[in-house]
Amino acid sequence: MASEQTRRRFLGACLAIAGGGWSSDAARAVTVQRATALAEVDHLIWGVSDLAAGIAKLERLTGVRPSVGGRHPGRGTRNGILSLGSRQYIEVLAPDPQQPEVETARMAVLKGLATPRLLTWCAVAGDADAMARRIRAAGQVVREIRDGSRQRPDGLTLRWRNVYVDGHDDDVVPYAIAWAEGTPHPSGDAPVGGSLRALRLEHPMPNRLNALLAAMGLAPRVEPGPRAQLIATLDTPRGEVLLR
Repeated sequence: MASEQTRRRFLGACLAIAGGGWSSDAARAVTVQRATALAEVDHLIWGVSDLAAGIAKLERLTGVRPSVGGRHPGRGTRNGILSLGSRQYIEVLAPDPQQPEVETARMAVLKGLATPRLLTWCAVAGDADAMARRIRAAGQVVREIRDGSRQRPDGLTLRWRNVYVDGHDDDVVPYAIAWAEGTPHPSGDAPVGGSLRALRLEHPMPNRLNALLAAMGLAPRVEPGPRAQLIATLDTPRGEVLLR
């Protein structure tokens, strides 16, 4: 989502075009841009080294306890789910003690976390193959299209397809998800812990990463920052909460 600085630049340009007078069309454009960027967030990935501790921490912050989601076979992880309303949620992602043989770069990051951290985000893909074609048409590289699944505690298996674009470090640039037909969205039956008000993306090389976001057809943009960082602003029963 655009930052306050970007919003001001955009509004200033609109004022200049309008000859110094405020344009209601410009105001509507900002509102649409903001809403579009947020609507493209499927979920946030909040990494923790221990699932029970992570669920308890998020409950303390928001006032709502996430539900246990399930395990990712072959990926070495399991999760908890806190809904952010209609088709959006926070995934509390942790190592799965029942899959000790799985060793991946993501697993190493999770096991090394001293405190929970917002690792990345997942965008709405719509049609995974169509997104992959857009990425390639823009001259960027699709790293992988991968099928995924996990089994909920009630036995229901959720299925999806993920699209990964190459050229970044799995942080402010998301992967994208297309949920399989007939698969219920995880936000639908999880406890609702509030709503997503803003998502700020920062990186020392924003132009390069913004080219990747544009190739994916996504509206959010990366702002300059000293390091890769995501900051999510939530409206929760306990007021404003920042996850980073």
